[in-house]
Amino acid sequence: MKIQVGQNIRSLRRKRQASQEDLAETIGVTVQAISKWETGKANPDLMLLPKLAEYFEITIDSLFYINEDENILSEDSANILKQNSSWWAGIHEADMTTTALPHYGFFTPTEDTLCLMGDMRGKNVLEIACGSGDSLVWLGEKGAKELWGLDISSAQIKRADALLKKSGKKADLFVSPMELDPGLPHSHFDLVFSIYGLGWSMDLEKTIIHITEYLKPGGKLVFSWDNPLMQCIISENEKHSLYRSYVEEEEILFSNNGETFHLHNWKLSTYLNCLAKHGFLIEQVIEESDYNENEANIFQEGKFYSAGRARFLNTAFIIKARKL
Repeated sequence: MKIQVGQNIRSLRRKRQASQEDLAETIGVTVQAISKWETGKANPDLMLLPKLAEYFEITIDSLFYINEDENILSEDSANILKQNSSWWAGIHEADMTTTALPHYGFFTPTEDTLCLMGDMRGKNVLEIACGSGDSLVWLGEKGAKELWGLDISSAQIKRADALLKKSGKKADLFVSPMELDPGLPHSHFDLVFSIYGLGWSMDLEKTIIHITEYLKPGGKLVFSWDNPLMQCIISENEKHSLYRSYVEEEEILFSNNGETFHLHNWKLSTYLNCLAKHGFLIEQVIEESDYNENEANIFQEGKFYSAGRARFLNTAFIIKARKL
């Protein structure tokens, strides 16, 4: 059995829902020391093992031999994410519809209007599901100091890398599911954001736990996604009708261009409760539509995003939260 003290400390700390700062203060070390242990760059001094065991209410031996590893996906989740990655890789650039800052989604107010992110000059920012990199370029132009991005698709990361280089921006980009930590620095980012990306998560709690660790204390999380009711409504016969359960949080299966992909339709309350559970203060929830009044009077048969639908239902929600 492999001895992996740092990974075990991380797993135990997460179960306790404690931050790296909480653990560091209790046992009398720096946050940087905790981060080095958990990323495998260093091991705790032997003199600290009794304190760690007492903190986690386990024996010292248990610090060394814990089989559970939170940075491993279940077989089902791994297979689904592999399918989703394959689907993204198969999309041609000409067929892509990019949603990127300053836009938060279809028929939503823009960041220029909402000002959720604030002054980005000198800030370290990370985008979850960065896609082709347009939002990172936008924030780079706003003066962000460090640009980091993560996406499940290697094809998307290649597009992002090319766009950033063309724009004269440097970024650290990772190919990884958001449900796993690919080795991103902890307590490093002033802002973690996701523009129409976070809703792709197949394990929302794991994703939020990782984001919590990436952020500095007081750091911001800003993300947007479809209003969950959008997946429950069909537009036909000049009516918008409810045809799928909102409350059951179904896993929805789609097919496109011969590829299959999955989407877990989390309720809005699930997002909010998960954030609160893992140490976030929710500062704003935006449910507003922005559309052309003339277009709103036109019913578009079978159209998923339309001004007519936005007139009756906000097509997206936007959340701003702060790590406590």
